[in-house]
This record gives sequence, C-alpha cells and structure tokens, in this order.
Amino acid sequence: MSSVDTPENRAFAPADPGFLVSIATFAFVALGLEAVVDGTVLTLTGEIPDVYPLGWQVFAWLCLGAVWLGIQRGLVAWLRHRAADPAAPQQPPAPSPALDHRRTTTALVLFVLAVLLGVILPVFLVGQWRLQPVQLYLDLYADYGGGAWLGMVGFAAYHVGRSLLLALVLTCVQRAVELRRPGRWTQAAPMGGLVLGVLLALPGLVLGGWASAATALVCCTLLGMVHNLTGRSLRWTGPAAVVVLLFV
Repeated sequence: MSSVDTPENRAFAPADPGFLVSIATFAFVALGLEAVVDGTVLTLTGEIPDVYPLGWQVFAWLCLGAVWLGIQRGLVAWLRHRAADPAAPQQPPAPSPALDHRRTTTALVLFVLAVLLGVILPVFLVGQWRLQPVQLYLDLYADYGGGAWLGMVGFAAYHVGRSLLLALVLTCVQRAVELRRPGRWTQAAPMGGLVLGVLLALPGLVLGGWASAATALVCCTLLGMVHNLTGRSLRWTGPAAVVVLLFV
C-alpha cells in the first residue's frame, strides 16, 4: 500500500472536481431515497412484520444489495472509461518499503480504532451499550423468531452493497477536494471521511440521537484517514468501510 494511486484507482485522476462531486451526490441521494420510501411505508402501515414478512424482507435486502453494488461498479466503470487516455502521465515511483510498512501499520491501527470506537463510544457518551449487529439480530428475532438468522444473511448482502457505495462517495469527495485545492494539507486531511461522517451523522442525529451522530462522524473521519494511507484505493477502502459502517 502506498500514497501513490494504484492502477485500479487511476480512473479518478483526470476527472474534474464537479463531476466527482456529482457522482458522490448521486450515490448518496440514491441511498437517501431508499430510506425515505422505507420510512414512509412503515409510518403509514405500522409494524415491520405486517409490511415485510421474513421472506419478503430477505428478498428486498438481497435486491437492494445487488442494486447498490451494481450502481457502484457501474459508476467506477464509467470513471475508468473516461480515464482511458494513452497519453496519461506515468505514475511516480513507489515509496520505499520501510515507508510503506509504516503507512500500512498506521492504517491498520486507525482501522481497528475506528471499529472499537464504533462499539464503545456510545457507551461513554450516553451509558448505553448497543452493539449494532447484536441489536439487529435481537430486533429480527423479536419480529421473526427462529428465522432471524436468515434475515441476517439478507442484511449482510444489503450492508455490503451499501457500504461499497458509501466508500465510493468517500473516494470521490477526497479526490475532488485534492483536485480543487491541491496541496499537502488536502492530501493529508481526511476530507472524504469527514464529509461522509457529516452525511451519516445527520440522519443518525434524528434516528439515534447525538451519540449516534458523534460516532458516525468520528468513525468515518478515521475511515477517511485509512483511505489516504492505503493509496486512496477502493480495493482497500471498500472492505474497510464494510466493517466500520457495520457499527455506525
């Protein structure tokens, strides 16, 4: 891993900041529309089991996960298509192995810290222990009984697609800021993670209170730092986002 863009991430190099921001906005608004529709249906009809029997809930999650993953891969493919320029400048040489090792170690420490803070930060802020995956299983068990494990499988597929799309939002915002304001501070500052944290903190403030909003902001900012340290590559940021956002 290095601070230099890896080959599979060169698609973001020639894109203009406005286009990257548009891509990020489209991706996040798509997720927002899903939340609005889902919340409206539940508000008008009542209990979750009445609206979403277990089979329908799992099917909906699987389809949404596939849709979000398809949108993410389609947007990345579009960026790569725009970047197909044989006259593009060569990448600078990679840093020394020692420097690469230090960056990798730092990124790993920050990743673990983001996961741990996602678990324990709400406890320190409001004194309430709420481990998201466990709480989700308990909620599903209360609604569907022994079939809760099947609901968890469906949610896992949905969560992966959603997280990869949010990782694309982080990547596009980070790249747009670096292109708009080139300089050392923009390359070092986790602007993509900070913006993603704000975007997730706003609904978190409404649904889970200020502790949820603070957790989203802190964990996503750390995720943005991991993104910068791992070459600004979706190959690393995507899986990291899947794990970190599970607790946000």
